Amino acid sequence: MKNRIIPLLLLVLLTLGSSAIGQTILAGRGISISVQGVPPEEKGRIDSAAVSVSEAGTIRMPFLGEVHVAGMTTNAAAAKLEAAYRNAGIYSTPTFQISATVAGGVVRNDFVTISGFVRAAGPKPWTPGLTLYQAVAAAGGASEFGDVKRTLLMRGKLSRTYNLNNLQDRNIELQADDTIEVPEKSLNPFR
Repeated sequence: MKNRIIPLLLLVLLTLGSSAIGQTILAGRGISISVQGVPPEEKGRIDSAAVSVSEAGTIRMPFLGEVHVAGMTTNAAAAKLEAAYRNAGIYSTPTFQISATVAGGVVRNDFVTISGFVRAAGPKPWTPGLTLYQAVAAAGGASEFGDVKRTLLMRGKLSRTYNLNNLQDRNIELQADDTIEVPEKSLNPFR
C-alpha cells in the first residue's frame, strides 16, 4: 500500500507546485485581475476581465499609476500589487488574483499548428522557448512516411525549410501561431 501512495503523493505535490508558480506575463498581451479585501465600491475600479500589458511591460492601476509586470509570473505580480497597495497605505489586506493570456476580454491560448506526416497532427500549445524539434515531438514525431530533413516552418507570409537531423535547426525557437509541416518522404533516394 505504501508503494502506491508515495508515487501518487509525489505526483500531487508536483502538480500543485507547478500551478503555484503561475503563468508568465508577456508585454503586449493581456491579463485579468481580481481583488478581494478592498471596499466594495473600489473593487469595481480594480477588477477587470481584460487589462492590456503595454509594450513597455506595465499596467495602469488605480491610485498607483504604472506598475511593471512583464516577465513576472502571475503570482509574483499579484504579490507585487498587494505589497504596493499596502505600502502606499491605500488598502490594508488586499488579495490579488491575476490570470495571463487574456486578449480583448477573451482568454487566449497560444498554439502552433503541426501538419503533414506526423503521428498526431493539429494545434499544440505554444510557450516561450518552444523549439521546432519540441513541437514536432509534441505531435508524436514524424510518422514512418515523414521527412524531417525538409520540415517546413511557416510564419505569417514567410516560410523556410529546416533539417531536424541538424542540431542547429532543431533549436529554432517558435512563435505563437507558427505552422509546421512535415512533408512526405521523397521517392528520390538522393534527397
